[in-house]
Amino acid sequence: MKQVLPTLDYWKRYEELSDDGQFEEFKKQLIDEINSLGIEGMPKLEKLNALVGSYVNLEYPLPNGTKAKFLNDGTTYLGNQLESDIADGFCFGVLACMDFILICTYEEGGKNPELLLYKKR
Repeated sequence: MKQVLPTLDYWKRYEELSDDGQFEEFKKQLIDEINSLGIEGMPKLEKLNALVGSYVNLEYPLPNGTKAKFLNDGTTYLGNQLESDIADGFCFGVLACMDFILICTYEEGGKNPELLLYKKR
């Protein structure tokens, strides 16, 4: 992953946030925004990590029976995995960027993913 991160457009996209703590302030704002959504069973989000799209781009089943990916494999997102407060072996995936917030659930190893929220910012 250390080899992949510097080649992604993430760093160029967030360059404007890199002076005097703006990036950390942006992450704090995202955390507050995500926590305010009040997703049932999801623990409080404490921090966001840089995550490469190709590692977190799950394929979600849609109501019409097809499956779709919503992320770009070559982009780095801010996100975290949170273990559910109500079910063992069940996780919440939180991903965000300047443009959107995505929250999903899945079982161990990314199995049986379900898209809970895709919200434009």
